[in-house]
Amino acid sequence: MKISSKDNRYIRLYRELGRKKFRSQYGLFPAEGKRLIEDLIDGGLKPQLLLYRESFSDIAFLEKICPHADQVFCVEDRLFDRLSDTRNDQGLLATFPCFCPDIDTFVPSENSFILILNRISDPGNLGTILRCAAAAGVEAVLIEEGSVDLYNPKVIRGTMGSVARVPVFDGLSREKICLFCEKNQIRIFLSDLENALCYDKLPVDEKIAVVFGNEGRGIDEQWHKKIRDSVMIPMENGVESLNVAMASAVICFDHQRKRRKNLK
Repeated sequence: MKISSKDNRYIRLYRELGRKKFRSQYGLFPAEGKRLIEDLIDGGLKPQLLLYRESFSDIAFLEKICPHADQVFCVEDRLFDRLSDTRNDQGLLATFPCFCPDIDTFVPSENSFILILNRISDPGNLGTILRCAAAAGVEAVLIEEGSVDLYNPKVIRGTMGSVARVPVFDGLSREKICLFCEKNQIRIFLSDLENALCYDKLPVDEKIAVVFGNEGRGIDEQWHKKIRDSVMIPMENGVESLNVAMASAVICFDHQRKRRKNLK
């Protein structure tokens, strides 16, 4: 079926999903591009809706992914142009159900490594952190309430599909996070700038979680009042700090390096 009207309900739906209010209302989030949509499907997510532009020419790709979608529609190019969020779109859009796992059902493994994100506000940073977490084998990511919306299109695009490859628990209160860590005997470290354990000394023989804070304000004072352990990345040449996504990547991959070394 081909869609040619801007008032079509699926066209209206996709447009509305650009706003957090409607993503929450419908329990859906939008995704754009062949690679991202394929990666989300490979990660176990099932598209509720698939839209492709009329001039889309990769028929073999369509034949591969269309069976995964509940509904598939062709969209006239002039309408598709208004839906696409990127300058050079790939002619493919999809909606996926929001995934909301219950943290109470999650059981960390022995010597697990977890990230806690405290009010991260930049969509690009959150997307990059989730992508790095998946690549470095982080066991879970806990996102504290007050952070940017997990299903923001820029976040999803930044993850490159990795959001489906690592357990992510969104919108958690600080109290909920602390109770979870206490229940599972997870030691919490705050990422800090000074007077802290060097990142390459983080233990690999116990369950740990590292908290990363807001890009401008850092970690909330309430965390500092509750948690005593902290970890830092030493800086040279007068550099005071790193971007939060870069800092998390350094710590995540160093911890992965030590875990891999211990397995040999």
